[in-house]
Formats: sequence, C-alpha cells, structure tokens
Amino acid sequence: MSFHILLLEDDVALARLTKDFLQQEGYVVSLASHSQKAQLLLSQQNIDLLLCDVMLPGQSGFDFVAQIRHSYPGPILFMTAQTQLQHQLTGLGLGAQDYLLKPLDPRLLLAKIQVFLPKQQLKELAETKTKWQQFNLELDKQCRSATLAGQSLPLTSAELKLLQTLLEHFGKIVSRDWLFREQLGRDYDGMDRTIDGRVSRLRKKLQAIDAKWNIVTAWGEGYYLSYENSSAV
Repeated sequence: MSFHILLLEDDVALARLTKDFLQQEGYVVSLASHSQKAQLLLSQQNIDLLLCDVMLPGQSGFDFVAQIRHSYPGPILFMTAQTQLQHQLTGLGLGAQDYLLKPLDPRLLLAKIQVFLPKQQLKELAETKTKWQQFNLELDKQCRSATLAGQSLPLTSAELKLLQTLLEHFGKIVSRDWLFREQLGRDYDGMDRTIDGRVSRLRKKLQAIDAKWNIVTAWGEGYYLSYENSSAV
C-alpha cells in the first residue's frame, strides 16, 4: 500500500504540480488549501506525512501545527519562502522534522520525504502482516480467503484486495484516488465507476451474511468500512 501524504498549500498551481510529481513516484497525495480542510482530512484518513506551507489564509501553518501536533504523531515538513533563521527555528521548535525553502527542486523534496517514508519499509510492512480481523470478519491474505460470521465469503480477487484495504483502515475514510491507484494502478479521472461497482458488490456480499456490516460512501472523499454503530473518526 502506498504512503499517504497530506499537502497543505494555498497556491493551487504549485499544489497540483507537487501532487502530480509525488503520485508519479508512487505516493497518494491529498490536497488542502486551508487549515480547516487539513484538520478534517487528518481526522478522517490515515496520513503518513504532512507537507505544510507557512503563509496560509486565516490560520498560519505554524499555528495549525501547534494545534494538531499533540494528536498527529507523523512527520511534518514545512515548505515556505520565509528564509529567516527565526522562522526556521520556530518551525523546528513546533516538532517539524524539516523546514524546506521555496522554490524547492522536486527531487530534493522527494529525497526529504524518503527519509521518513522509505519504500523498503513499506514493502516489508506489507509483507509481514497476512491476517486482519474486525468483529466477526476475518481475512487471510496468505490463504486468499475471507470469512464472515463463520461463513466463507465468495469474493473475487479484486473484491478480496478491496476488503483488505478497507480492513487495514477500518473506520477511516479511504479516498477514491487512493483506491484507484492501489486497486487499478491508475489515477481517478472523475468518471470511471470501476471502484464504485466493486464497492457495491462487496457491500452486498457482506450484508447478505450480516446486515450490520456496511461500506459507507463519504461523498467527495471515498469509502470506509463500518460495523453497527461504528463510524469514521
């Protein structure tokens, strides 16, 4: 599974270029142009690294990081045109791992990110865990099988892969963009309904055995797996 980066940047053109570059390198990238959207994404999704501009509309990047640092344990990299030493010391003092000066060569940005999100670490992590369980739902990656309430789930390979991803992030929203890259190996074009169809079929198979299970659509964001009253947080 790809690492998920959140980019908090109000320069839309720069944000899009950065996102495209990092996605070509195999990362999943979510964009936020203001701190409120960034905070929402941090609470809803599993973010592995935060790239944060300093000069933002409303709340500054420094103030935002000071607000979320106690609840977000992942690495934070500031990106800013502010070159003063005091600004750099402030950013690092807030617990950021690095302070990158704009304009920033994307190759340098990639190198900095790889310090904290090495691809080999991801590969080893994915290979280590082979079983997932939530309530009465179990998935065995090695045996390529899943059971629900003691009954075998008749899943296709694609559905099993989708279920694994949702189980890995149980109760958290998995973005549609992420699913397209992970499940299909391509970017979401805004029209393709392949993932929607897989979600619908998987949902029906789960609920045919236990109606308490659901794959909830978070409109404009993605999907999350829930059981009874559990929900995305």
